[in-house]
Amino acid sequence: MIDKLYQDLNLVQFYDYDNPWSESYDVISNFVKIDDSVLDIGCGTGTLASELIHRCKEIYALDISVEMLTRAKEKTSNVNWIHASASSFSFNKKFDFIFLSGHSFQTLLTENDRLKLLKNIENHLKDDGTFVFDSRNPLVQEWTTWGEKESIRYFKHPNYGIIKAWNDWEGKDEIYSLLDQAELSVKHLYGDWQLNPYTDKSNEMIFVGSKRIISLK
Repeated sequence: MIDKLYQDLNLVQFYDYDNPWSESYDVISNFVKIDDSVLDIGCGTGTLASELIHRCKEIYALDISVEMLTRAKEKTSNVNWIHASASSFSFNKKFDFIFLSGHSFQTLLTENDRLKLLKNIENHLKDDGTFVFDSRNPLVQEWTTWGEKESIRYFKHPNYGIIKAWNDWEGKDEIYSLLDQAELSVKHLYGDWQLNPYTDKSNEMIFVGSKRIISLK
């Protein structure tokens, strides 16, 4: 099930105001090289992809929401915008860099879909390629403060003035075993977007890794 925020054109217009350029985008941008083919999974309204296209050879950016992609296409025509599910997409090409940002991984609510996504990353990643994605740390249970009262915030929309927003929350399963099943290796696990080492008290789990290459002797 897709959140109504991502399905309703009347609501999608608010997404960029509630999700401006973030610190995570700066970090992800630093992974991208000028000759890279890049895949952005769960691109939303395309804020990051539309900037990264100036830093690399090509970008494929996919999202399950037609409405979000409609907004993304208004930003640039230089990105290959793809309407597809993160757990079932298929391209006849491999990428140097694959990423999910904004906790897109956690929009997949079943273990089967999350495993399909990770296997898709493995299938589409070059042998020397890199993947990055983030997930909130279940040990910290930060989402318990995401009720309406705790997460209320306000932002300004040019047509509608001051807008009030808040979050709901839902716990997520551990993902290490899924990475192993998908034959992906984690090279670094960070606890925040300053790339500090992960601890049990870190709010984030930021995975940076590659395919699990088996050497034949």
